[in-house]
Amino acid sequence: MNNKDFLICLLLSVFVFFAIKFFWKWANGGFNNIAVWEWMNRGFSFGLGMCAVFLVALLVFKLVAGN
Repeated sequence: MNNKDFLICLLLSVFVFFAIKFFWKWANGGFNNIAVWEWMNRGFSFGLGMCAVFLVALLVFKLVAGN
């Protein structure tokens, strides 16, 4: 594993850690403010979708390049 792959794995693991942490707090009722609910429903979901699209595009480019 080279440095670039390690950095990608590190960033993904940090993102997954915080995503699980915030989702767990949201699921247990830790976010009761309406502004936080709006952020979680729109912004956080949008961020997860964008990360998923980025990962799929990265994998497609990697497959097309043949690495």
